[in-house]
Amino acid sequence: MTLIDDFYQKINYKIEGEGIPIVLLHGFMESLEVWNLILPYFRNKKKYKIILIDLPGHGKSFFPNRMDIITSMEKTSVIVLKILEKEYINKAIFIGHSMGGYISLSIAEKNPNLFLGLCLLHSTAYSDSYQKKKIRIKSIKLVKNNFPLFVDNNINKLFDPRKLNILQKQIFFVKRIALSTSIYSVISFLKGMSIRKNKIHIIKNTSFPKLYIIGLHDLILPPKKMKKEVKYINSITTKYFDLNVGHMAHVEDPNGLIKILSNFDRIIS
Repeated sequence: MTLIDDFYQKINYKIEGEGIPIVLLHGFMESLEVWNLILPYFRNKKKYKIILIDLPGHGKSFFPNRMDIITSMEKTSVIVLKILEKEYINKAIFIGHSMGGYISLSIAEKNPNLFLGLCLLHSTAYSDSYQKKKIRIKSIKLVKNNFPLFVDNNINKLFDPRKLNILQKQIFFVKRIALSTSIYSVISFLKGMSIRKNKIHIIKNTSFPKLYIIGLHDLILPPKKMKKEVKYINSITTKYFDLNVGHMAHVEDPNGLIKILSNFDRIIS
């Protein structure tokens, strides 16, 4: 299916099944394909309507050939909301991986009543540190000069560094998807992530269930930092589980992730 957006034009998305809507939002330089290994769980339950979206310039979604665009998390959240409105979905569970989590939080800021629950899969409610902002903006030069090298450098960091040799198939899969991403989109989202606002208040002040999934070997969002975030929030609606993975539980250890999500599923349902 497609949504024709005024600016980004064609947005690709898929819907499967009937029942409780569950929205899966992928991360930076990913696509709806990255959910393939956990989809059988939701399909087998036969009680979910699964909404899979290719964010602008990712997967089969279009992105204009322009370097001057900043795609903020707020701007992207509007696109997701348009799709849900088009499909008459007014309540849903959200699972957002990394950047998909940032977008989910922006959606929750606009419409908290839409949420049955939120899973932040290797994601944070904090904004970028000054150092992280500098790294994102500096990365734009490498994207322009040598995009394959940028992809190599970044995708390798997403996986448990102790297991790179045995995760080559998974790494190749994620790199293939990343290389298909529009360079213009990559630059635009790097800018957009660097300017995103702190959303801790969304976690603290909303009553729907929240779940953090933390990778014990995550080089992007270190587990010590993430556990401090959950402790600081100190909310009975917010839980966390950790997995023996890097930043890609849905690809690295789909069975471990499914086990955690099945517990979350029972809380929500």
